[in-house]
Parts: sequence; C-alpha cells; structure tokens
Amino acid sequence: MTTSVFIETARLVLRTVTMDDIEDVALSWKLDDGPISRQEAEKQVLWMLDNHKQNAPGRLVHLCLAIIHKDTQEFIGWCGLDHRDRTKANPVLFYLLKASYWGKELATEAAKAVLDYAFSELGLAEIDGGAALENIASKRVMEKIGMRYLGTNEERGHSFTLTKAQYFTGEQCRP
Repeated sequence: MTTSVFIETARLVLRTVTMDDIEDVALSWKLDDGPISRQEAEKQVLWMLDNHKQNAPGRLVHLCLAIIHKDTQEFIGWCGLDHRDRTKANPVLFYLLKASYWGKELATEAAKAVLDYAFSELGLAEIDGGAALENIASKRVMEKIGMRYLGTNEERGHSFTLTKAQYFTGEQCRP
C-alpha cells in the first residue's frame, strides 16, 4: 500500500527509490564493500518497491529510503525500517551514510524523520534500534532521537527502543 514516500527535512529529502536510481543504488548499496553491478542494483530496486507495496498503516515489512542532500542533490545513503524478521517484536530503524557525510548530524536528521513518518503515517506502536558496540557515533544518533537504551543485545551490540506514546508525549530518553 505504501508505494511512494517523500519526506523533506531542513537539509535532506528521504524518498522511495525508483528505477531511475539504478546507478546510485549500484554505487551505494553496500557503502562499506564498494559498488554492486547494475543488474544487481536493478534487482535491489525491484525488491525495495515490492516491499513498499506490502507496507500499510500499522503493518510494516520493509521501508528503505534514499537520502538525498538538498544542497547537492547527491544520493548520500539509506534510512528506513525493517521488519522482515517476524521473530523480532518490532521494526528496526537503520541508516547508512557515505563517510564524507559523517559528523554533520545528517544521520540524526534522517532517523528522526523516519520516526516521525513511522509513528504518524504508518501508525506503528514501537520501533527498535541498534548499533555495533564499537560504533559510538551510531549509538549517539539513537540517543539524540530519544530512543531508550536497553543495554547490549544477543549480537553484543547496543540495543534501543521507543514507543509511539513516548515519542508523542516527549518521554523519550534524552542524554
């Protein structure tokens, strides 16, 4: 049902990836591992679009949005929610930015926009998040957007959660 998403923040546009984005997807799909083939990128875009069709208010499968920097119109990363693993109680927030955009509060801005969308438009009740133990910057993003720290998880990473009620009443855990 949720096939096209467009979210605008002060410095970013978060939007559904389209077939016009194949080159950017090929270059950005696995930022840490380098580019993927154009054919693989096309498969990934089709996979994302299929997942988006399955999303509905109160029910999320997977939402992967391109992060576009407004000033440069550059495709700088990904942000979204994943709930393909139904053994997990809640969707999980994720974000990934090109290294040249780290340290500029852009991940925080994107993650906050996804929370707004998830709780307002999708009507989700709770969202989880996580960060690798050594990824202090990502842990700080989770804290800045008000997620409640739960400790370390079974993968030995930082674990967070935030309910819709906490989000809208301002009961988020701010450092």
